[in-house]
Amino acid sequence: MKTWLIAFALLASYGAAAATPEVELRQAFERVIDAGGFRARVQGNVFGAGTPAVSGEIDVLFPDRIHVRGEDLEFIVMPSGAWVSALGLWAPTDRNLLPVTEFDPVEMRKAIASIREVRVDGRAQTSQCEANAYRFRASGQLPGTAADGDVRAWVCVDSGRVARIEASEADNGRVVVDFDWTRRPDVRAP
Repeated sequence: MKTWLIAFALLASYGAAAATPEVELRQAFERVIDAGGFRARVQGNVFGAGTPAVSGEIDVLFPDRIHVRGEDLEFIVMPSGAWVSALGLWAPTDRNLLPVTEFDPVEMRKAIASIREVRVDGRAQTSQCEANAYRFRASGQLPGTAADGDVRAWVCVDSGRVARIEASEADNGRVVVDFDWTRRPDVRAP
């Protein structure tokens, strides 16, 4: 009888400690911030409505080291300056002319806190891992993309890291971010 009560107590405590999909998703986005940055393949208006669409790669070291390598746009932002590549030549530029100059961890945490209406969408194989797929709503600058509405995210089962984000907005189109956790982000002045 005593063994049965202990087993029941352990099972009950496990059930209470099991994370909800909302908690799991928030923890996955927090891991991006905890990593100190990310490397990703991106498509769409990644930096929000009114910014140029990008198709290419981005390296980010939080809060203010960014290298975007797109088909039509390449730039580097660092605390010491900003540069844009034109015809293969780098030229200094005003930071205010670039679509993004920082990823503010405080703002990203506000966006993470805004995650709501989370639904588990099953499992899927991404380019990096087997992942749990989620649908949810969020507002603000999530790690990887601006969000203001419906978002999907795939979180690696083995590591709990975000593998992919897809956000759709009426005025922003579709944004896709495929994270690459196999290499550290690298941002250097040209």
